Amino acid sequence: MKKMDLAAIKLELTKQLLNTKDKDILNHITAVFQTQPKDWWDELPAEIRASVERGLKQRANKESSPHVELIKKHKKVVSPTC
Repeated sequence: MKKMDLAAIKLELTKQLLNTKDKDILNHITAVFQTQPKDWWDELPAEIRASVERGLKQRANKESSPHVELIKKHKKVVSPTC
């Protein structure tokens, strides 16, 4: 069996789907798609994904501070007696 790229596999499956009259096969394929776990990342709004990506980039570039340091810093600003 020769290797097929993703586009070729999709095209072949599409042809087979269009040509089948077997309802059991169609129901099975439908069930496969319905039971596939969704990637929660894809479900997030674009602005949230962009914000997370900015944060990851800042962290990679060492442009961010650890959470503990930020909490200490902001406690002093909000409540100097802490």
